[in-house]
Amino acid sequence: MKTIAYLCSYNENTEQFNKDISQQKADIKIFCDLHKIELDEIFVETSTRDDFKPVLLEIMSKFYNNAEKLIISNNSVISSNSDFKDWVFDEFNRMNIEIIVINSQKELLPPKLLSNLAENIKNIPSLPEIITKSLEIMQDKNTSASTLAKIISNDIGLTARVLKLVNSAYYGFPKQISTIQQAITILGFTTIKGIIISASIYKMFSENPINKTFNYKNFWKHSLLTATAAKEILFSINKNSNDDIFAAAFLHDIGKIIFAQYDKQNYANVCKYDYINTQELLKAEEEACGLNHCEIGNMVAYSWNLPEIFCDVITYHHTPEKSSKYEKECSIVYLANMIAESTESNKNLNIDNIPLDILEKLNISADNISGIQEKLNKIAININDISSFLE
Repeated sequence: MKTIAYLCSYNENTEQFNKDISQQKADIKIFCDLHKIELDEIFVETSTRDDFKPVLLEIMSKFYNNAEKLIISNNSVISSNSDFKDWVFDEFNRMNIEIIVINSQKELLPPKLLSNLAENIKNIPSLPEIITKSLEIMQDKNTSASTLAKIISNDIGLTARVLKLVNSAYYGFPKQISTIQQAITILGFTTIKGIIISASIYKMFSENPINKTFNYKNFWKHSLLTATAAKEILFSINKNSNDDIFAAAFLHDIGKIIFAQYDKQNYANVCKYDYINTQELLKAEEEACGLNHCEIGNMVAYSWNLPEIFCDVITYHHTPEKSSKYEKECSIVYLANMIAESTESNKNLNIDNIPLDILEKLNISADNISGIQEKLNKIAININDISSFLE
């Protein structure tokens, strides 16, 4: 039996409608992840009217005897009209479909999550319009390189960052790439998508001089080393690699910088200490902030409407087995994270410390891992000034 979610906004302004729907989606995703609920489908209401619900009525018809749970963010999603709302609840009850209203499930949510959640994320900015527009047109199979180039070229700063990155040592082209269209033609839409997301999010979260406990330089250096290691791992096990892995890995710890900027005081208490292992860190984050960096990263990634692989890597890079669709990619970033950490501490990664299921999932040898770390050691020397790559 399926578990489905229903989203509805009454805002007729397109931008506000999309923002409202994105927030509902993010809330439901994190709720399902926290409580290990497998969500099968998400439905978005097409009508902004309170008395006209074609998608909701379609759900009632389509999922009779075929669904177990319907998840909504709050009661008003169904309707603000009490008579209509009561009728809908009665109908779903008659169909033996449980309606889970997140806002009413206080006994299911960690208390600190309830108290801190809204405060932690309310000031997080949306992705710049140039990014959302670029991602939107990239979903269209008929989009040409010239069309996308025109969109990106409207933002001088983004254009400069993209060209700077594609001409860096990471891509190693013998000739200078001088135009966005040329970059798209050579690298392809997938790589450019990753570059503009990575470069733009980096720019959004510049160093905060007030926060002395969080090391921005080390954070972005680790992100870049992890992304590079992930790309090398994927190439070593599959020559036809997915270029999404670089940008997804680059953003794997985005939840940490969200905490550093929007929950400074609580996260400062986390950053004061060194941790023996990841589980200790995650526990400390949950105790101080109400949730860990994977969970807050999950919420923000979904609210930004990032590609699904990005959301999964951000959410499951410490628990790849929980990803239903991108377990392999999450496993790659899990291992890349370990290699990057070893490189940063000037130690060689001991293969005995890598979980056996990760090695089996990736079918990667100790020699391959050693070779990747050697490359990473050389790269690490040259990226002390991370801003030279992404500003």
